[in-house]
Amino acid sequence: MAWEAVADDDQLDEGDMMVVQMGGQPICVVRLYEDEAVAVHNTCTHQQQPLNEGYLQEDDSLICPAHNSRFDLHTGVPTGVPAVDPIPTYACKIEDGAIWVDFEQQTNDAAIPHKPYYT
Repeated sequence: MAWEAVADDDQLDEGDMMVVQMGGQPICVVRLYEDEAVAVHNTCTHQQQPLNEGYLQEDDSLICPAHNSRFDLHTGVPTGVPAVDPIPTYACKIEDGAIWVDFEQQTNDAAIPHKPYYT
């Protein structure tokens, strides 16, 4: 495992998102609750749009801003069309005053989305 601190615990309030580069890939870190954060690939599998510009829902899903694809942030599974492929999810924890992500520990078997059209 290669845990990396990506933010101080107090950098993200509940509902906030940030993008970090890990392994050359954009990773979206989302603070869900005081004691929980999640990390997912920041690229929608429908048309490779940035998910961090989307909308967090009360059911811990994220809606892509481009075409309203909806993804469960715990599993990466799309729960609303037009996306049909899941997004990769990564091990994430809050510990010792920081938010940690292990990019090498993907928690589902989703394929890495194509290179995003955005930078």
